[in-house]
Amino acid sequence: MLRFAEPARAWVEAFPVGNGRLGAMVFGGVSGARVQVNDATAWSGHPAGPREALARVLERGAGPGTLARLRDAVAHGRHDEAAALAREFQGPYAQAFQPFVDLVVDLRLTGPHETSRPSVRVDEQVDERADEQERRPRSAGRRLDLRDGVVGEVVEGGGRGVEVEWFASAPDGCLHGRWRADGGAFGWGVLLAGAHPGEVAATPEGVLGACVSVELPYDVPPAHEPDLPARTDHGPHASLVGAATLRVATDGRATAVGAHVRVDGATWVELVLATATTSRWPDAGPLREPAEAFADATARADAALPSSPAEGEAARAAHVADHRALADATRLEIAPPLDLLLPDALTPGAEAPLAARTQAAFAYGRYLLMAASRPGAPPVNLQGIWNDEHRPAWSSGYTLNVNLEMAYWPAEVTGLGSCVEPLVDLVRVLAREGEPVARELYGCDGWVAHHNSDVWGWALPVGRGQGDPAWAAWWMGGVWLCRHLWDRYTFTLDPDVLRDVWPLLRGAGAFALDWLVPDGAGGLVPSPSSSPENERVVDGRLVALCAGSAADVALVRDLLRACVEAADVLALDEPLAPRWRHALGRLPRASVGPDGLLREWPDDAPARDPHHRHLSHLVGLYPLGELLADAAAPQERPSSGPAAPGTGRDLAEAARASLDARGPGSTGWSMAWKAALRARLGDGRAVDEVLGDALRLARQDLPSGEGGGLLPNLFSTHPPFQIDGNLGLVAAVAEALVASTRSSLRLLPALPPSWPDGAVVGLRARGALVVDVQWARGRLVEATLHPGRDEVRVVRYGSLVRRVVLRAGRPLRLGDRLVDRQVDRAG
Repeated sequence: MLRFAEPARAWVEAFPVGNGRLGAMVFGGVSGARVQVNDATAWSGHPAGPREALARVLERGAGPGTLARLRDAVAHGRHDEAAALAREFQGPYAQAFQPFVDLVVDLRLTGPHETSRPSVRVDEQVDERADEQERRPRSAGRRLDLRDGVVGEVVEGGGRGVEVEWFASAPDGCLHGRWRADGGAFGWGVLLAGAHPGEVAATPEGVLGACVSVELPYDVPPAHEPDLPARTDHGPHASLVGAATLRVATDGRATAVGAHVRVDGATWVELVLATATTSRWPDAGPLREPAEAFADATARADAALPSSPAEGEAARAAHVADHRALADATRLEIAPPLDLLLPDALTPGAEAPLAARTQAAFAYGRYLLMAASRPGAPPVNLQGIWNDEHRPAWSSGYTLNVNLEMAYWPAEVTGLGSCVEPLVDLVRVLAREGEPVARELYGCDGWVAHHNSDVWGWALPVGRGQGDPAWAAWWMGGVWLCRHLWDRYTFTLDPDVLRDVWPLLRGAGAFALDWLVPDGAGGLVPSPSSSPENERVVDGRLVALCAGSAADVALVRDLLRACVEAADVLALDEPLAPRWRHALGRLPRASVGPDGLLREWPDDAPARDPHHRHLSHLVGLYPLGELLADAAAPQERPSSGPAAPGTGRDLAEAARASLDARGPGSTGWSMAWKAALRARLGDGRAVDEVLGDALRLARQDLPSGEGGGLLPNLFSTHPPFQIDGNLGLVAAVAEALVASTRSSLRLLPALPPSWPDGAVVGLRARGALVVDVQWARGRLVEATLHPGRDEVRVVRYGSLVRRVVLRAGRPLRLGDRLVDRQVDRAG
């Protein structure tokens, strides 16, 4: 349970609810109580945007010849020329996620025989008489039940109260609001207001509610481009149109005027809100007609509206059952049951113990992913599905050079695999739009995605020909996203899952092959290449581009390995497979520079910012895992063959030194990555230190990138709010408790000192395995393995190593010495 003592005074104090498609921020309160609503498909732009932008870039003369000249400039150190050529590929910016509608609720308590006055509109000033002060309603505090997915509040006054609840139901697709009197009656009003131009539609006779249209803009550039128009409302194509339908049921006397509904003398009110847009997500083709969006929203709201409190309870129960099916899949217990008063629990000097804050961050992060990513809707963007700004930071879009990937790091391992389906849908859209970019702009096979994207599948580099290659020139977006497609298989071992995503893997693998060039020493490297958003200093100049950055080589190797194995698993006669195998043998291995750090670029030029927030050169350590490959304890490696070159304790130590050199602190998401990297290195004490920085109340008066931590409602901040920081922390906590490869399992590999006693239930390991772990005084007590298939698995705890035989459906309990406590003995 998370609690606030008062209504929210700012957006970052509101509680989020969501069902994947609809997100809402619940402020609470009595008069003018705001509920800010988003629809996950509500973006600026239009379906033809990506293809038309590609055509304009090609008309300017960019193409495969440009790529050849760029590669030559990189190879011969003509850095200024290389940067200029990279800019020729740039189109305009991707589109922006938009706010949708607001609900504004007013509540007034009345006596048992008193008729309430009409509800006060949000923009009116009410001069309350002195003798009304004591019975004026007030909020007695707000709460968010993470296990039920319900925001609750009690409004009190004159010895009576009204219980208020809000939840976003995935089963019926609607936002629900509920008010129930505890003695007496109440007056109530709600206003439905669009966040963009639109109209109030007529409501059928006898129906209590409202419906508004929302006309979304044609173009919205990112806020970091202040010289561009803030928005363009209309263009040659139709942009999205949305609809929001409100329905109300009550035992009070009700009237509806325009978008405002008023109720007097009620003992209960049930509200539902449904949203829709003309988007066909994730399908291609022209937009739907606005009438279809109106019909969808209205049908959903009409079907979901409870006609009585009993039906309201049934709707609530259906939502809670659906939510708990995911929430209870994994449970962490490292502190007393979760009950934090915010923001006090984060305030220095009064903060909750670190274990309690960690437990809250773990539960809250999983809650956010459940609320923001459900099948049938787009995946989480930089702010999940919660945004109240028309021109949000970085467009609240999809940033592919770590942020979108990080948002899904905890999904498979914490039992939220179904939440990955929206990401798979986005990869399909990216592949559809990225195939002509790869073919026509670069002369490459397959499909490509770059640094930024949006709900339309934007696949071009952004920057309008002026973007710094340090952040605008990166070609591995699709390559990295495919890691999540491969993980869908490695965690389930379901060949149907792999067969479904195979065309996407193959297409990205085909592009990766064509992006490789000879390095002059018998090897192959991706070129051009960069280390996202970082630069090095070469002859006194800042240089971003190279041939074969550590990050890009690691990502290409990971994808090509997945492609080769996938083709084998599916028994495909794949003509690219021999080329993939050949390329894998020629890719360079990670290496250590003369400073003892992992090389970020193929040369030893110093970084512009040695404390840079991006840790791209360590991607091979986490999330990919190729650097370590159990190298933290090489003596434990099975003797089936020699260690692969480029792995071992030297690289692990270089990665550790590289993390040390980056320093403490940073943005919220960067600290989450640091925690995961420290966990992968088996350093629990360092995990504690990073979490101590990440799980504190952030200052909100600092420039972007200088004040990571938590906002009052536990949102992680860059600043501003970015959901990847919340979700990356969940992954880091899981990594500290259970680490897995396809053949091995490591228990408590990086247990932080602040969690001496605890248990975790339901963590997923690669290879269709579910793991429960219990520990006390910093030592393993018991682990229970729940296998989904027959296999032999190497289990490690500290210096103990054991091979166990697992049988599908038969749990195996292991004690503190990895000795069986149940089922078969093996080893």
